[in-house]
Amino acid sequence: MPSEVGEGSDSLENIAPIHPARQPRRRHRDPQQRPNRVTVRYNATEYEEIRRAAAARSQAVARFCATSTLNDARGLSAGDPQDRLDRAVDELAACRAQLARVGNNLNQVTFVLNASGFHRPTELDATLGLVRRAVSQVDTIAAELVGR
Repeated sequence: MPSEVGEGSDSLENIAPIHPARQPRRRHRDPQQRPNRVTVRYNATEYEEIRRAAAARSQAVARFCATSTLNDARGLSAGDPQDRLDRAVDELAACRAQLARVGNNLNQVTFVLNASGFHRPTELDATLGLVRRAVSQVDTIAAELVGR
């Protein structure tokens, strides 16, 4: 499907400015496998507690354990502002991705209407305006969080 639909239409990439990439404090993927491994054992109750905590943060259990132990080793609490900031920006990125999908659907609807000879309904323009405003708000909030 086309990403743009005719004259005067905007793709979501043109709606809001792209902000510079931020540098979160995370464990980055190493080009080669990490050579050191730690084996830890938990009973069923402990493991379930860890699994739920990891799921609440949308993380794999291994990532959650590594991040938690590194934060503890560095003297950072679980409520560390940087950790909360990382999670907030991740959530905003997920919101923007969902909005991009909505915009793509709107582009497809507009394309079909134009190809069929119908004029674009005013409801579609109103919906596009709402999506534009939502994308702009997500980008503004993300820029404010990163710019602190």
